[in-house]
Amino acid sequence: MNLTTLLRLQAIYFVLGMLYNGLSFYLTSIGMPALAPTKPLLGAVSMIVYALFLLPGYLRRITLYRILMGVAIIVMGYGGVVTHIINIFTQPQVYSSIAAWAAAVAINLFGLTLNIVAVLGKFKKSGIP
Repeated sequence: MNLTTLLRLQAIYFVLGMLYNGLSFYLTSIGMPALAPTKPLLGAVSMIVYALFLLPGYLRRITLYRILMGVAIIVMGYGGVVTHIINIFTQPQVYSSIAAWAAAVAINLFGLTLNIVAVLGKFKKSGIP
């Protein structure tokens, strides 16, 4: 995979995360339960920060990009994957449905995998100064 493809996939992860949080916000605004225990606005802010972490990749500042993806692994890997897995066993009622839980985990596993690829430098750097 080349860097451009990796960044495009990470942008898709960003969009999926924003859509999930946006839907959760909408549901709470009409009096329904949130999809997950994450506060939708906090989740959206986290995704925006993540999108900012991608900018060094687009600017071909590879070392900074990889460092920021390491931070994303720690923060989003724990909050987006580990916490959801723990929650489903300890307090499943905090999810509106098993599908909402599965979507949260799937979206975050997708992003986590991409971030691991970035940190490990497992992308083609051709054409990068």
